[in-house]
Amino acid sequence: MKASKNSLAAIVILSLYVIILLTGCVNTANDNEEISVELIESKTELPSKIQLFYKVDLGEDNQFTTLEPSNFEIYEDGSKISSLEAQAQIQREPGDFLYSSVLMLDLSGSILNNADLPKLKEAATSFVKETMPRQTESLHGTREMALFWFDGEEYIHPLVSYTANRDTLISGIESIDEDISNDVSTNLNGAVIQGLSSMDARLREVKEDSDIATAGTMVLFTDGTDQAGYINTEVALDSVSNAADEHGVFTIGLGGEIDEGILKKMGKSGFELAEDSLELNDSFLNIAERLEAETNSFYVLEYCSPKRSGTHSLELRAVYEDKFGSFQTQFSAEEFSGGCEVE
Repeated sequence: MKASKNSLAAIVILSLYVIILLTGCVNTANDNEEISVELIESKTELPSKIQLFYKVDLGEDNQFTTLEPSNFEIYEDGSKISSLEAQAQIQREPGDFLYSSVLMLDLSGSILNNADLPKLKEAATSFVKETMPRQTESLHGTREMALFWFDGEEYIHPLVSYTANRDTLISGIESIDEDISNDVSTNLNGAVIQGLSSMDARLREVKEDSDIATAGTMVLFTDGTDQAGYINTEVALDSVSNAADEHGVFTIGLGGEIDEGILKKMGKSGFELAEDSLELNDSFLNIAERLEAETNSFYVLEYCSPKRSGTHSLELRAVYEDKFGSFQTQFSAEEFSGGCEVE
């Protein structure tokens, strides 16, 4: 009887050990699926080219990593397509991809009437230099930016319209002086909504050229809270949460009069706090670095499909180290033929 009890105990312990092992195996497999890959748009072009525009999130630890074509696998109807034979390429040239940014500056009286303005202009200039390529650089033409400012008035004020010329943007920042506004109020909520609206309108305009994939981000700076009261804060927050995934928002707050919780919610892509104006330059440069990572998280992949008729499933898998992620879609190969080239 004693031996029987010992045997039963041994069986229970062994069963628990097996369960723990199996549970550990399941968790390890799930942990590998850590890459978020989201399809934004897919297009086909005769004779048989397929273009995929998508966003990859590798997680916080790898946010500054840019993937190569070898990190992506293409499957049609469950079968892997040879990337070499399909001429698969990541397109980052002007005419293939355009990233549009809005820099929105709070120029209400609290900024203009003290020593913070020169530091703000210096920080904004550093931000432009860090994020906008020179005309001699290969990425020139794949980035553009517009400058706006706001105070307590109902509508935001354009300073520089969308341009790829960083010198034009810097000149716009240099033109700011203490006489640009005499309004001490702050229409922060209106600036959020109108800035997103401007960016959305610009992206729609760019998309009229079907060959260009586009996304965008607004970077908003303020040293206070909404005081004008034109728009409820919840409405402004809803506009951020309802914005498309290809619409990023970063916020930068200065000093102790901001509402950090609100600015963090508005800055769904990231938030930086500058305790005083001496920290502004670092705060803007930190956001510039994160904006570059955000820009590089978008990919335009083109390849030539071997299919020649019918409707087919398409899966794109992203593989990085021991992590992976994927998305699935469908495409029609009607009228597809040979002669496809990816340039």
